[in-house]
Amino acid sequence: MTKQQTATQDPYERRALLLHLGDVLESVFCLSQCADEFASIGEAVKGNDALAAFTLLGFIDEKMTPRDFIRRASGAFFVWPKALLDETLNRPMLANTVKHDLFADNAKGWDAYAEERRKGVPWFGEELPEVVESAAPAHATATASVPPKKSRTKASRYSTWPWPDKPADA
Repeated sequence: MTKQQTATQDPYERRALLLHLGDVLESVFCLSQCADEFASIGEAVKGNDALAAFTLLGFIDEKMTPRDFIRRASGAFFVWPKALLDETLNRPMLANTVKHDLFADNAKGWDAYAEERRKGVPWFGEELPEVVESAAPAHATATASVPPKKSRTKASRYSTWPWPDKPADA
């Protein structure tokens, strides 16, 4: 694919990922409403018709508890909103966080999930490094001994993108 074709597809791919993020958030909310009623994702999907509509849940290890899914999905996707607004997408990071947090020890589920995502975003999950990392922040105790760095005030990375520069007076 040429650079121009890639640039033309980018807004549609971002839209597809944003719509998926909305579905994930909806599945997390719906599952949170009945999480205490079911011992596993498999039981929840079989026992609640509303949950069966979320294809993502079909790729998850059916033995995972609903509470564990909620925690893991939150960790897997919390970076997506900001990442989807970056001028250049960090494609490996978008997929790595999901693979690490939701599909650890579930290669078959990951492969099926990534294949489904590629219907709207052909590059999703391709060429990932062997070692994947979570987007979850490090535990506070691990960073407590490191003094905070003094930071300079800088403009937000979202202050102009994708909108043109605004005059300083505006």
